[in-house]
Amino acid sequence: MATLELLSPAEHSQLKIIRGAYQDPSFAVNLTTVMTSELALLAHEYPIFFYKSARSGQFQLAALLGFASGQNLFLSDGKWTARHVPLDIQRRPFQLHVPDDLATKSGHLAIDPHSPQFSTTHGEALYNQDNSPTPALLHYQSLFSHLLSASEHTRSVLATLVEHDLLEGVELNVALDKGNITLSDLYAVNVKNLNALTGDALKACHDQGVLQVCHLVMSSGSHLETMIERANAQNATSK
Repeated sequence: MATLELLSPAEHSQLKIIRGAYQDPSFAVNLTTVMTSELALLAHEYPIFFYKSARSGQFQLAALLGFASGQNLFLSDGKWTARHVPLDIQRRPFQLHVPDDLATKSGHLAIDPHSPQFSTTHGEALYNQDNSPTPALLHYQSLFSHLLSASEHTRSVLATLVEHDLLEGVELNVALDKGNITLSDLYAVNVKNLNALTGDALKACHDQGVLQVCHLVMSSGSHLETMIERANAQNATSK
């Protein structure tokens, strides 16, 4: 089990981050959170759904990466095989520790120093000799800054979707060469309710970008076929 430590130059001045290689166990996920700010790019490569966070009970926007727990069909030999990498993947192996009294306004980066993404012999340094952050660390700090700001608009869009009953649970039945897999606990756009929007509700959804999010999510379903092909190819090579 990973042991997280708050990142600091006093404790981690010798650590280097290995970028471009996806070796940390945290990359082996079949679902990753998505922000509305990146949806227009990600919807061109990943099937996008909604799910309810087990921790908060709130809806999240997510990209489907695999059909089984721990299966990431976009990883191959430590390389990412899609053009656009979701921000929630890019920020790993760093995590954000946010004290309760700060809500979502700021926080501190935390790491597992034993992650295979870190080394003391190769990679990019996290700190300069004067303990200031290097460009590599500034990159990750910038990622988290964007994630924090983007999460506010994402939560607003999700709240509006719930308010107008625009989400519905779906059961995804996937036919693979080795057998069928059923995915539950996913949500999609309720097309009937979306088409029934009128007046102030329709205007509010348009003004907040909710309609665009719905259309992008609905169009992304076409990528399921590509994922099925990836899964079948992966199963064939693992025999």
